[in-house]
Amino acid sequence: MGRVQKRRVAMAPFGSSPEKLRKLNLTDTPCAAVPLSPHVAKLMSAAAALRPGIPSGSGLLPCRALERKKIAAHLHGGVEQGGTTQVLYVSGMPGTGKTAIVLEVLEQLRSQTQFKLVHINAMRLGAPAQVFREIADQMDCQTNNNEACNDVTDMFNTRKMEDPVVVLLIDEVDCLVTPTQAVLYKLFDWLGMPNARLVLAAISNTMDLPERLLPRVASRFYIERVDFAPYSKAQLYEILCSRLKRQKALDAFGDVVLRLCAARVAGATGDIRKALQVCRRAVETRLMSTSLDGPFQPVTISDLEAAEKELILANPIAQAVMALGDQARRFLAALVIELRSKESEAVLLRQVEVRFQRLLAIVANDHERGQGCADAKAPAMTGDFSLAVEIDEVVGMFCKRLEAMNIISKQAHLPFSAERDAGGHVLSLRSLDLEDLTNTLLKVEEDSTLCELLEGGRPDAAQTRIYKPID
Repeated sequence: MGRVQKRRVAMAPFGSSPEKLRKLNLTDTPCAAVPLSPHVAKLMSAAAALRPGIPSGSGLLPCRALERKKIAAHLHGGVEQGGTTQVLYVSGMPGTGKTAIVLEVLEQLRSQTQFKLVHINAMRLGAPAQVFREIADQMDCQTNNNEACNDVTDMFNTRKMEDPVVVLLIDEVDCLVTPTQAVLYKLFDWLGMPNARLVLAAISNTMDLPERLLPRVASRFYIERVDFAPYSKAQLYEILCSRLKRQKALDAFGDVVLRLCAARVAGATGDIRKALQVCRRAVETRLMSTSLDGPFQPVTISDLEAAEKELILANPIAQAVMALGDQARRFLAALVIELRSKESEAVLLRQVEVRFQRLLAIVANDHERGQGCADAKAPAMTGDFSLAVEIDEVVGMFCKRLEAMNIISKQAHLPFSAERDAGGHVLSLRSLDLEDLTNTLLKVEEDSTLCELLEGGRPDAAQTRIYKPID
């Protein structure tokens, strides 16, 4: 097996690209209209279709019929009954359509009946307790920060039958967690007031928040759960096609390109935002290499590959990963391989440590066969490094450093896994998703065996090798 050369990304010059994008109306900068060929106009329509957010006048969002039905039944029933003590708890990973579907259902419900919507995004609050002032402001309740909680509580306690039902939608409810849970308990306590006329819906990235952090809530109130699984490859493909069809721009992409993008994103996070971002950047890449009056050239796999690389390189966290030393990057490689093998969002630290030791042994063996990297003689690659105490110290150092860089998160318990009671700390990813971290590590990893391990664990690895363009 020959030595794998270090992966380098050749960045094309961007001298006229921003000006060209402005002329094509792909930036927010106003500009004069430029006559375009039908082919370029087709690519521009595709770029418009792939913008983030919900397309206006698009009808029902695809691929979430079952989730939409459960949410609609709960919210409609709660409003019609004049409020409910039942809690709608919508959970799922980011980018799975949770908030979009809830808001879509509420918009449909608004055309059928009257209610007051109070929508709070807890991530935008400076502190959890500020949620009470935000609720008061949206309900036209005059108060101040110190009295907001008591004033809103009094308001819910003294409402009249003719007052409209309040639908309180709290997005990113995880951000309201406090050591005593006083903020969350107060919000849920309003449901028990006989005059509240309140429907409470909470959206969270955590599936077991009520049982893990709010046992008092879970025991007192019935919780209607709607879990949004990550989008599958078929669902991502359907959404991308649906958006492009609305703009009559489906032929701006080759079918293989859309399927490959869907497979890669589904194999990593299932986040539709990532799929839209990559495809839109691929369109821009194609436009920058297309003459304004030239022949039609649809987005190719090469454009997709270039877009993925550019988006990764533009991420400062990815840049920080590539600047790490070999040992730290191989510790991250061990984490990536464990996450894929367990198909989990978090894995036990001791399992990553064992995997890390194995990777170091692989690198040492490859170096003996003449395949190692330039710094293979570093102490970490020698037999002395196998000492358990030294491994613990180095792993502990890596964890602290990578956690401070916001690359990983170290927790005392697994969020969801059969191993959550197995004991010991667990690791999960923070700023980079699994796919982006894998690609970042592959750009700088020189050991051929480690590259195979990183690539081989991906669901789309075979497709990537089949469709990878020849330089």
